[in-house]
Amino acid sequence: MRLERVVRPTWETFRRRFLEPSVPVVLTGVMDPWPAMSKWTFEYVGARLAGRTIAPVILEKGRFRIDLKTGVGVKEMDFATYANHLENTDAPPYYLRLPLEGEAAHLFDDYEEPAYCQRRIFSKKNLWVGGKGASSDLHYDMTHNLVAQVLGRRRVLLFPPDQTRLVYPFPRRTLNWHHSQVHVDAPDLQRFPRYREAQPIELELQRGEMLFIPQGWWHHFESLERAIAVNFFWLTVRLAPAMALSRLAWVANGIRT
Repeated sequence: MRLERVVRPTWETFRRRFLEPSVPVVLTGVMDPWPAMSKWTFEYVGARLAGRTIAPVILEKGRFRIDLKTGVGVKEMDFATYANHLENTDAPPYYLRLPLEGEAAHLFDDYEEPAYCQRRIFSKKNLWVGGKGASSDLHYDMTHNLVAQVLGRRRVLLFPPDQTRLVYPFPRRTLNWHHSQVHVDAPDLQRFPRYREAQPIELELQRGEMLFIPQGWWHHFESLERAIAVNFFWLTVRLAPAMALSRLAWVANGIRT
């Protein structure tokens, strides 16, 4: 299966063809008017964050991992220190995820929230700044996700919900059931033999493109070069029960995600 690339669909077209049937799609042309497309660089981000402390996620051999009991690990530093850590390595030790809330929302406002995130009861935005080789583990989100690639390219693997048994989710008792035990860049087929049957959709997300990932679709990102993106999570009424249950479990057990 290959994903469609659709130029600036209307909200109704997006709702009918992609949102309601839960079909991922690459949207093009939507980001063309954003000032961020010409302004956002590592130097620009560094200048906006000058004098501020950030807390990038600690990676494991370039991989974004979540501990089953303690959540994600972070380390405080300034942006200049963070940028220095990314030089001359294919396995960056950190990845910056900056929630665009409070003061940060005003530091980085050179974009428009897409019209596709409508009819929501909750939303969250994040700025992602990473070096070449930074990658996520395979997981799915409890909300819909729209990823806007502002700088650089990223390789993406997508697996539909009906392939869940093939990617070996963690047991529900770990509170991390929406993450896969498989390292997709080096799968251990002795431990996870069903993964041989998995049929991922692979694509390269280009600068200026948006990727819609419906709730429940498994996904893995790998930065092919220095990359900056902003993503939009949004929750609809239909998705609310599953999200509420997962959040209650995480909060009750002190899980950080």
